[in-house]
Amino acid sequence: MTLPKVGDKIKFTRTNDPYTDLILNDYVGIVEEIIKVNFPNDPFTQIWVKWDNGHCFAIVPESGDQYEIQT
Repeated sequence: MTLPKVGDKIKFTRTNDPYTDLILNDYVGIVEEIIKVNFPNDPFTQIWVKWDNGHCFAIVPESGDQYEIQT
């Protein structure tokens, strides 16, 4: 999966989080920051998004979160 860039518009399409109450595909927003966390043996990426509905949270592709970059 291609990582977005800061300023890209993305749509959140899938998560493996069994506890979430997010309604997928209803979350579209602008990427504000991308952080690469380099834990030994378990690096991951946080894509922080300001969602159009006012929420702000990160998605983590390595955990199974999926998104589409909007054009």
